[in-house]
Amino acid sequence: MQIRRAKLDDIIDIVKLEHTVFQESLGETFLYDELSLNPFARIYIIEDEDGFAGFIGVRVDDQAEMMNFAVIKEKQHRGYGTRLLQHVLNELRLEGINQLSLEVRKSNMIAQTFYEKMGFVKSHIRKDYYKTEDAIVYIKEVTS
Repeated sequence: MQIRRAKLDDIIDIVKLEHTVFQESLGETFLYDELSLNPFARIYIIEDEDGFAGFIGVRVDDQAEMMNFAVIKEKQHRGYGTRLLQHVLNELRLEGINQLSLEVRKSNMIAQTFYEKMGFVKSHIRKDYYKTEDAIVYIKEVTS
């Protein structure tokens, strides 16, 4: 497995994976703007011998917020997501960023279990964040 920063060529794979996993996507235009115009945005790609296996997008300032995170279905539960998230946490730690936050659908118990296993703590609820569903906001102190 290898982790690297995303390039514009990765946008198609990211959008395809988002549609597969989330049934929607942030979209090519949004991702293009994130990669080429937003100095606070970072997208990391995880690859294996088969190529693209997943991604994680974060925005980093004095704190960090996860924008999106997905691993190809066939590669899930094999450590890809853990490696990718640990990579981001290590990068943030090296930069002195003290906190990473994210939102997860209230119904997504698999993601909640994963984030809690990774040391994230529930902070609060955002009503109707996903149009028809609430989001749970999770926060992790990066220094820990």
